[in-house]
Amino acid sequence: MEIVTMVMQQIDLVGSKTATTKPWHDVIKAPLSRWDIDPLEADAADDEVVVTTCRRLLRLSIAATEVGARFALDGMEHDPAAWMMTPRTVFDDRCPIDACQDLDAFNRNVVLHGLGLGLDADPSYVDDLLSDDDTGDINDPRMDDVVIPFPSSRKFKLLTCWVDAQVGDRRLLAFCALVTDREDDLVERVADRFGTSAATTANYQVGFDQTTALATAMISPAMADMLLLVAQDPSSSLAAGLDVCLEQRFAA
Repeated sequence: MEIVTMVMQQIDLVGSKTATTKPWHDVIKAPLSRWDIDPLEADAADDEVVVTTCRRLLRLSIAATEVGARFALDGMEHDPAAWMMTPRTVFDDRCPIDACQDLDAFNRNVVLHGLGLGLDADPSYVDDLLSDDDTGDINDPRMDDVVIPFPSSRKFKLLTCWVDAQVGDRRLLAFCALVTDREDDLVERVADRFGTSAATTANYQVGFDQTTALATAMISPAMADMLLLVAQDPSSSLAAGLDVCLEQRFAA
């Protein structure tokens, strides 16, 4: 079987502290030998057996869809399937097709493609974007003007919000989504991340509306589908621990 490799000039490793630029051959490599197989051929007795779970297969399916959608939306000429079978720094030098079955790598993939960070990134940089300082206190006097915009309930639900605010000398557009049984959790997160002024003026809702102009522009179809599934069943395994924040900043 002939393996077709992708050719690129250079790829910047997003978030690298050394700000180095890797040659294409250090980033885009031929698929590993385990993937040197033809999917159009019949199964063989010596095919490698991979044991996994439904949850891990679901993560892989969503991750692959996210990659394909990103490549299509950005007009990339490279093969998303080849990208999935090539070791990536952001996944600790593992192939996405293997790594994205794990929760940590799955989350990194969401951030990498949801924010358009490039084809690879420093994993510590992506983890910093994923981290959340959960030290906010809704009883803080600075939060007096923030009204909890959700009906009180102790059932888990998907809460979402859009933030359009001026932060410093830049305009901020952000989308946040959180599965929780505490209505003030999302407000606290927005206040911690963007300030109480942004939290006060943010547009909150229970569930997810994919029809808005901002949703169409900022959220990939794969992530939108996942959020709709989570909104339908916030107690599902897919919804467990979901905490998403996408942001874009523009010069004022």
